[in-house]
Amino acid sequence: MTLLPPPRIALAAIFRNEHPYVLEWIAHHRALGVERFYIADNISDDGTSELLQALHDLGVIRRIAFASTPGQAPQLPAYAELLGTHARDEDWIAVIDADEFTVPTGGARSLAEVLAPLAAQEDIGAVVLNWAIHGSAWLRNHSAGLVCERFTRRAHQEFGANHHYKTVLRRAAFAAVHSNPHHFVLQPGWRCVHTDGSEVTPHARHGLGLSERVVWQGLRLNHYIVKSREEFETRKARNGSAATVGRVKGTAYFEAHDRNDTGDRLPPWLLQATRLGMAALVRALADAGHAVPEPNTEAPTYAAPFHGVQGHIDRIEWRDGRLCLRGWAMHESGAAADRLHVQVGAHRWEIAAIDRCPRPDLKQHFPMAAEHCGFQLNLSDCNFPDRASWVQIQGAMAGQAPGGVFAVPDQALVRPDATAPCTIAAQEETQ
Repeated sequence: MTLLPPPRIALAAIFRNEHPYVLEWIAHHRALGVERFYIADNISDDGTSELLQALHDLGVIRRIAFASTPGQAPQLPAYAELLGTHARDEDWIAVIDADEFTVPTGGARSLAEVLAPLAAQEDIGAVVLNWAIHGSAWLRNHSAGLVCERFTRRAHQEFGANHHYKTVLRRAAFAAVHSNPHHFVLQPGWRCVHTDGSEVTPHARHGLGLSERVVWQGLRLNHYIVKSREEFETRKARNGSAATVGRVKGTAYFEAHDRNDTGDRLPPWLLQATRLGMAALVRALADAGHAVPEPNTEAPTYAAPFHGVQGHIDRIEWRDGRLCLRGWAMHESGAAADRLHVQVGAHRWEIAAIDRCPRPDLKQHFPMAAEHCGFQLNLSDCNFPDRASWVQIQGAMAGQAPGGVFAVPDQALVRPDATAPCTIAAQEETQ
């Protein structure tokens, strides 16, 4: 059997005012085996145009100046020129944006490794990559670090916007751009598939550009759609939309896409390869006499993921005649709650002397969390009721009213006797 060579995959994009992110985007994809980049420069005013020209002069990318036409959104015309004129000799070309990063999901270390089995099927003309929407991770500001290491929280897979996809085209199959930047018209006889090889079914409500299923098998497209609040307000909101004339992406857009439902980190090898690749690009730019982008060294600040005090009761148990409660309570600033108000049935206690416990797991959910937000309370008041329907805790900070109720309903919270010990456990992980 003849072994086919791995597919050669290039990238095409339109950039405008993306200066802080250009080198990471290129280095990330070079680490995944991409060697050729076609970038339509929509004439920036933040130094992006000059940086792209310097990278073009070094042979790292091919920059194509592409000014906007009044009254016309530039994205689709730019794609038509990139695909129709400048990338005609490529085998495969992924058409994505500057805030979109291709990410292998099954252990592969290159795009070609994932796409090779699909490229070997001679009737497949396009492979779509579904989005994975990443939120702000509650970052307020544009702080130091890579985009891909700062924004490590995303929406769940079935989040509505993740049904969007971008396309990796077999250049020979390309016929024309579509009416939206997510889909392309193929020559007759070519198929469009997901990364698992299944046919793409258009979304029942929204049609082409969104798929009925969200497929992340093998490869997906991490979409850092809002970044931090500061970055969104100074860049995304100001730049508007490359696909729609006059569209302003304001507060409602940020709130709709700022999804931090679950943690998701890139593999360390890919982050390290990206850093090394960026350093190599910086050296090459400096050696050629080009201005080198200044690294951002600002420390991160975080927005509150909730208001007031929030927490969770992890465990409730009777032990040696005492009611023992364990959990965590945190103010929106990340500080541990100063006081806890505990209620068992109709009985209520205010507790200021709290046994603090380290909760390093909270950092995975709330980066601003102080180290000792955990608590352990041992209540031995002899007036506990024989039976109670629930235990409730409210956290409070100095000078503030109690808030952030977190309760564990329970039908068996009964004072145990010597023959019938009772332990009621809530889950150990933070929610």
